[in-house]
Amino acid sequence: MEYREDLRIVRTRKLLSATLLDMMEENSIEKISVIDLCKRAMVNRATFYAHFEDKYHLLSFALEELKDSVYENFTREVPAASPREMFRTLVFMAVEYLSDKHNHVARIVEHNRNEKVVHTLTDSLAQSIRYQLGKFRTAYPSVVPPQMTAICYAGALVNLLLWLLDNPAVLDDKDVEKYLDALIDENLK
Repeated sequence: MEYREDLRIVRTRKLLSATLLDMMEENSIEKISVIDLCKRAMVNRATFYAHFEDKYHLLSFALEELKDSVYENFTREVPAASPREMFRTLVFMAVEYLSDKHNHVARIVEHNRNEKVVHTLTDSLAQSIRYQLGKFRTAYPSVVPPQMTAICYAGALVNLLLWLLDNPAVLDDKDVEKYLDALIDENLK
């Protein structure tokens, strides 16, 4: 017999998760109270605590959904003839993705640089890079395990993206493109 979770529970968790992520577009998780979250979601505090221990438990749940969204975005078809071209395309996609002020994830990252958010973004990008690298396994064999390559590139990419978000006036789009191409050319032969 298959276990099926009550739809009311699923809906309530999704509602609280979506509300928290919406609120994180405006404020850091530290500034969001359970009371304000419940008001915005129109859910009783007792209901909140029936599903989650605290806002950080809810954050973990919400970030899993966010992680799926990022993964889906970066595992779509990327036209590339080599791992280098694939990574270049992903880098530019990620820069565009997180610099878009209308992007849900970009606004969340802008206000929330805590360990959980950064780790979720890094992990999701690493999974996406590993998936994309898998397409080149036969034509471009590597002595480095794909998961190691993916986590290294994802960590570098997330830190670069955070730096670009923090320093928007330092480089214009053309400079960013020029320097990213140089970095990729120098480090990914």
